[in-house]
Amino acid sequence: MNLTELEKRVVLMEDIQAIADLQKMYGYYMDTHQREQVVSLFSEETESIEIESTGLFLGKAGVKRFFLDNDLLQPGEKTVPAWINILIMMFQDVIDVAPDGKTAKGRWNTWLAEAMPVEGIPRQQWVQGYYENEYVKENGKWLFKKLYWNVTFFTSFEAGWLKVPLLGLLNRPDADAPAPHFHPYPSGYHLPYHYPHPITGE
Repeated sequence: MNLTELEKRVVLMEDIQAIADLQKMYGYYMDTHQREQVVSLFSEETESIEIESTGLFLGKAGVKRFFLDNDLLQPGEKTVPAWINILIMMFQDVIDVAPDGKTAKGRWNTWLAEAMPVEGIPRQQWVQGYYENEYVKENGKWLFKKLYWNVTFFTSFEAGWLKVPLLGLLNRPDADAPAPHFHPYPSGYHLPYHYPHPITGE
C-alpha cells in the first residue's frame, strides 16, 4: 500500500466515524427533544424523511414540518409533558461510503424505552426498529440526505410485542404522502439491506 492509498484509507475511516457520530448525535438530540438541533443535521438538499406510520415528508421543508410543527406541543412549550425517551440505542451499524467519498448509506438497529402521554395519561412502552439512511458530505461535514425508520413493534411495557405489537397508528395529516414502507410485526417484513452480501454478492 503506497502513501496515496493509505491516505484514502484514513479518510474513509474518518468518514465512517463521522457518520456514526452524526447518527448517534441525532439519537441524543431526539432523546431530549432538541428538535431544532435535529433539523440542523439534515442537508438543504434532503430527499425525504419517513418515520414509522407518520407518513412521507419531502425535502428540507418536510423535515422542518415533521420535527418543528408538532401538534402535541402547546404554545411556548419545547417538550411534551410526560414524554420522555429514556434512551434511543443505535447499534449493529453497517456504513458504506461511496467511492467518490461524497455520499454514504447506513443501517442501524434501534431499541427505545420511552414514556409518552396517551389520552392524557403517561404510558411506558418498548419500541424496536431499523434505520436505512442516506448521507451526503457538504463542506467537509456529513449530513442526512434521506432518513427512513421502519418500526418492528411499538408496544406497552406491560403487554409486550407478542400480545400488542402496535399500540396505534401515528398518521399525520400534514405528510406529503402516506408511509409507503410501514409493515410492522408480525408481517414478517424484512427491511431490505442497502449492501450486498459480502460473499455471494446478492
